[in-house]
Amino acid sequence: MIVRERRSERVSHVARPERRGETGSYLWSSPAGRERGPNGAIVFLISVALIAAVGMLYLWQTNHIASLGYEMSRLQKEREAAMVEQQGLAAQIAARQAITEVGIVARRDLGMVEMENYVFLDVTFPEEPAAREDDPSQRDEPSVLERFWGRLTGKSSAGEDGR
Repeated sequence: MIVRERRSERVSHVARPERRGETGSYLWSSPAGRERGPNGAIVFLISVALIAAVGMLYLWQTNHIASLGYEMSRLQKEREAAMVEQQGLAAQIAARQAITEVGIVARRDLGMVEMENYVFLDVTFPEEPAAREDDPSQRDEPSVLERFWGRLTGKSSAGEDGR
């Protein structure tokens, strides 16, 4: 029931007692207190906002994946160029290490000349120095095991010091 005040010409609603199960929310109830669905304009705006947010997320993700693909292609081209350069440098190293190239560089840059008369020398190694007396590995004495075996078999001989 609507009551009008004559002085201010404002419309006010008559308060009805709430029934069980009714909510007092503006979105979910009518001015007269009977229940109805959610406000259509608000539901539409929320739906549009959600669809716009999902669309923006999809566009951002697609753009990000595309930019990563371009970057990956660029890096792969750089890698292939570096591999070609590495192979070229390896070929240059192999060419400069060839014996003919070394000879050319020696004659041209270092001023060396080829030998004409070859002379081969026989080199003899010096004899090993005499064994030192304090080195037990260089002595002619039998080892402890040889001396023990000699005593067991009876074929031992006494040295100068009586051993």
